[in-house]
Amino acid sequence: MTKIYNQIHEKIKESKNIALVSHKFPDGDTLGSVTALYEIIMTNFDSKNVDIVNLDWVAEKLSFLSNSEKVINRFDYEKYDLCIFLDIANIILAWYGEKKDFPVKCLVNIDHHESNISYWDINLIETNKPSTTAVLYDYFVVMGYKINKNIATSLLTWIYTDTWAFIYSNVNPETFKASAELLDLWGNINIITSNFFLNNTFAFVKLLKLVMKRLKISWDWVGFSYLKKEDILESGCKYEEMDWVVWRMNMLDNVKYVCFLYEKGWLVKGSLRTTRDDVDLTQYAKTYNWWWHKKACGFTLEWNIAISESNKIYVDCIDNSIINFY
Repeated sequence: MTKIYNQIHEKIKESKNIALVSHKFPDGDTLGSVTALYEIIMTNFDSKNVDIVNLDWVAEKLSFLSNSEKVINRFDYEKYDLCIFLDIANIILAWYGEKKDFPVKCLVNIDHHESNISYWDINLIETNKPSTTAVLYDYFVVMGYKINKNIATSLLTWIYTDTWAFIYSNVNPETFKASAELLDLWGNINIITSNFFLNNTFAFVKLLKLVMKRLKISWDWVGFSYLKKEDILESGCKYEEMDWVVWRMNMLDNVKYVCFLYEKGWLVKGSLRTTRDDVDLTQYAKTYNWWWHKKACGFTLEWNIAISESNKIYVDCIDNSIINFY
């Protein structure tokens, strides 16, 4: 890895205008990564113009992250010498065009997803890590960058939340070691816990009740539920809170895995999760070119959720295809 670390360091050193790119519908790992790397560059390199870019807005739950207020969603990739993509398994999560048409000369790809196909010039992909922030932490330590409390909190954010407070099976001794070191560097675990686990709105709790009311368990022990866009709009719940629904569903006992769908405009967003070691969700994800880990995968489909006369749930896609879910 040292060779790749040095390549990234040299590319940052020789570039003047840099974009740190986070994926659409940003979560704590992608934003924790870009905010941490932003501060590393600004404190360890001279005369750099750095933007944190995203095609969406930052969720309120993540606004505590230092530098999150610097995220911009109106930008032109052509102005940058270097783009660093963080936690982006597929280019479609950050770019509407084809890879061959991307206007930036040098591209760096830092990620931990198994589905990442190493699509850029320099690729730092470690699928054994629980988060992209964990990949970055090793890079920062080896390169000798100074890690302040803001960087430590950004890095700790998704090490902590992507493991669901250390209960998922992606936790290993290295995870605890890195977390302990970040706490020693004054990473603020209290603000992370407060924003992610202890701060649900009343609207979210009401909507979660509807999700659980619609919850069905199939004959082969798959848990399934959904929300239509009118459900979300009528509740007053924010779309940023939808990511937490599937995590709540994943607490169900004895199911193979859970699936949650919700509509946003003319899109259907979906998430699959499991806690079981004998279930591999990649077999489903690869069929539709989703992003995936063995125990978590997600996707976005165009069109809407439909319910048949026999009460079956499916997505009626814009290309006239049908994807059945329950």
